[in-house]
Amino acid sequence: MQKNKFIMKTLLEYIKEVLGETIVVNRLPEYEMSKLPMYVSQMYRIYTTRLLGVELVLVQLVDEENISIAQTVKQLSNLKKLFNKTVVLILNRVVSYNRSRLTKKKVNFIVPGKQLFLPEMLVDLKDGDTKESPVKEKQKLIPSAQVIVLYQILGLSDFWDIEQKPFKEIALMLDYSPMAISKAVDNLQALGLITIAGEKEKFVQFNYEKVKLWEKIEENNFWNYPVFKRVYIDSLPPGIKTWDCNTSALPEYSDMNPSRQSYVAIGRTEYNRLNKQNLLSNANPTEGNYCLEVWKYNPGLLTDTAVFPELVVDPLSLHLTLKNTTDERIEMALEQIKEKYIYG
Repeated sequence: MQKNKFIMKTLLEYIKEVLGETIVVNRLPEYEMSKLPMYVSQMYRIYTTRLLGVELVLVQLVDEENISIAQTVKQLSNLKKLFNKTVVLILNRVVSYNRSRLTKKKVNFIVPGKQLFLPEMLVDLKDGDTKESPVKEKQKLIPSAQVIVLYQILGLSDFWDIEQKPFKEIALMLDYSPMAISKAVDNLQALGLITIAGEKEKFVQFNYEKVKLWEKIEENNFWNYPVFKRVYIDSLPPGIKTWDCNTSALPEYSDMNPSRQSYVAIGRTEYNRLNKQNLLSNANPTEGNYCLEVWKYNPGLLTDTAVFPELVVDPLSLHLTLKNTTDERIEMALEQIKEKYIYG
């Protein structure tokens, strides 16, 4: 109860500071709460107020730690219909990727002291002091550097500690040339993600634990979209190795059912070879029995272990290929992936 009072007090002070408005917030009476669907009273604390001449319904999650963005967005839409008023989500804190998703879906939300995003009222204010040192907008992870980062976040260092291996061993392990690994290390260092240790032999030391590492890259938009191109074909060339990807891979890591379209991934080197030898049957950009995703890095680099399902792309690369989806079923599957492989 004290925590709730503190959050609402902070909210009032924040509104006064950024908008110059003094508002009065009232808890929705119990008799009115009793008229609402049961899930509402179980999941939310509900308040009413008036801001900039607009009547608002403020909703605060009871269990903010286990927020599901897809579910919350749907429920807020239902609440808007129930109250016929602007509904605003109040959050004590929000990680960068959830903030991005709320913004993309144009959800009204306030993080007291940090951000006020009310698209229905054309208001978008952020804490100007929360951003870290600026990075060039176009600067991203190069594919080889992204493989190293994903290796670390996926916990594969529990089996082969990449931070304890010199660069030449990393090159052998990940099937890159020493020069490619040197470029990857330079890229990671330029983005502030690692420190180089050692004198005679050099070692990679990550500057963040896995959760913070993921959030840092998300917040700064460092991720490199893994897919170079997609090509539809009628049949797979005999003898080639592919990995299930896209919605064909989601059933391995979530509760989602298999898709009708078959998606498989290969690396660019293999694709170029197949294309040069005319081994891709009826290749076209729109339809076929298989959708061939051509990846910027070998899709099997992070999955050819006993840790993940055989011949399926790794869960975090999979997440990166689908994170901009607007399909609610896929969004829920991606939430399951993050909970298990990042926050688990």
